[in-house]
Amino acid sequence: MITETRWTLAFCAVALVVVAVSTAQADEVSNYYYSYFDQQRPLGLDYARFAVLTVDTNTGVSPADRLARYGVDAKSLQPSAVEGWITAGTPQDIRSAAGVEALVASVADSKDLTFVSPVFIDSRSQPLIITQHLLVGFHEDIAPQAAERILDDRVNGVIEERDFAGLAGVYRVRAASKNGFEVLDLANALAKLPEVKFAESDAIIRAELSLIPNDPRFSEQWALNQANDQDMDAPEAWDITTGDDSIIVVVMDSGIQQDHPDLHQIPGQDFTGHGTPGGGPYNQCDQHATTVAGCVSAVINNSTGVVGVAPDCVVTSAKIGTGIWFLICLPFIESQPSYVADALDWAVTIGARVTNSSFGFEESSTMTTAYNNAHANGVINFAATGNGGGSSISYPASRGSVVAVGALNSSGNRASFSQYGTGIAFSAPGEGILTTDQTGGDGYEDGDYVTADGTSYSSPYGAGVAALVLSQAPELTPGEVEQVLNETCVDLGATGYDTTYGWGFVNAYNAVAAVSVPGDYNHDGEVDLTDFVHWDDCMTGPDNGPYDAGCGPFDFEGDEDVDLEDFAAFQKAFAE
Repeated sequence: MITETRWTLAFCAVALVVVAVSTAQADEVSNYYYSYFDQQRPLGLDYARFAVLTVDTNTGVSPADRLARYGVDAKSLQPSAVEGWITAGTPQDIRSAAGVEALVASVADSKDLTFVSPVFIDSRSQPLIITQHLLVGFHEDIAPQAAERILDDRVNGVIEERDFAGLAGVYRVRAASKNGFEVLDLANALAKLPEVKFAESDAIIRAELSLIPNDPRFSEQWALNQANDQDMDAPEAWDITTGDDSIIVVVMDSGIQQDHPDLHQIPGQDFTGHGTPGGGPYNQCDQHATTVAGCVSAVINNSTGVVGVAPDCVVTSAKIGTGIWFLICLPFIESQPSYVADALDWAVTIGARVTNSSFGFEESSTMTTAYNNAHANGVINFAATGNGGGSSISYPASRGSVVAVGALNSSGNRASFSQYGTGIAFSAPGEGILTTDQTGGDGYEDGDYVTADGTSYSSPYGAGVAALVLSQAPELTPGEVEQVLNETCVDLGATGYDTTYGWGFVNAYNAVAAVSVPGDYNHDGEVDLTDFVHWDDCMTGPDNGPYDAGCGPFDFEGDEDVDLEDFAAFQKAFAE
């Protein structure tokens, strides 16, 4: 169980980070920014810390000893969740913009370390660290030879990948400079060229996980079915379909536990460089993805634990970030735009139909382009609106190629923490959600399950309903699936669309029924006697009735009993 003491410590730790960030920005007149397509997004500067890439050692001298030459206290060193990177405390006497710039330039000019960057502060008050890699996208009418001439002239680096992450005209380039300030300036200068669509550093950024854990079977899962009917009508949807294992949902997150006994999954992939098998967790803080996956495809009818909304569809892990330890596990993961872009390209390559992003990032041109590309290639993307409670939605949910899902409580009202506003598509359960946890003592709680709050769960519930729809109608495009989900929501709030609930409460039964042929129980597109191969089982089964697996559609009279009177009613309807 997550104790009050543990979460008090957690919020204190987060508060310390925020206070440090605020102090760093308070007396600064900032002229730092990064480019999001042709827009300038301001950055603050953290005077107290800077970051270094330490992989190029070969000298036998530790990073602590090398940084000691610049007055850095070894006790201030903290490893990043991104392989090879650490952050270090700036010496007290130079904690100013000029002091940080001079320190970074001095370390970069030496041979002590591979790369050095300031720690910038993004619009969400989260750290952003420039890396030596640039992601540069050119307009469609720019020939590769012309694009590469510009990169040779301007970057003086190494082109490491062309058409990066399956994105035409996008290059991943390693800059020659070892100074993060210079690489940021270089990216911003490239972004202003008429030939360039976007240019940015493949920065280390922090994703805020849309999760607020609290504490611990089908009767407990109000999101799927409850007495007040403020739920997704999952049992009614399962009478039509429980999903199809040809429909793959990619959970882009911190890594799903690969051997969880109650998850219907296939091995995934790690995009962070840690090399975890199947895209599983890397450290003790990589707990989030397993809880998200359970909302989609926890196994049905296995006499174990819980069930997902699309239990016979499969999830697979795309590990795009790694958890952060700071006295305790913080509610963040560290990642880079290239990780997310690679994962989206992989989703397209493996034939996945749905992705889920239960996190909020700073905006990235590369990520936006990758989400757009996946959507254009038949993948419908879902993301959490965020847990700040305010009237704007987080990125990437805010993008047009991503379905933004807000959170509801068990009364069918907006959860107090759920962000809302222009761009929200619809709402789904997100408060008091019972789902899979890492097994034993590796998860949020001891045991295999956890009850938690957050738009982290409303988003995969939406993704799971989309997977059910695609199980019935795999020919649908992402836009058509979105239309089905929107049009079949149960309206909440103001009549029609509103910016609090979107189109309303997503409903699994309504959505699946909308794409199903009435009576076509074997899903071959025709209604005939072959649709009733299980009729005898429904009439003679142990509890024959509409909520036995597959029997509900045969209860034509609605008396919760499947018998010959229902068959007669079917014959009459069939003859007509």
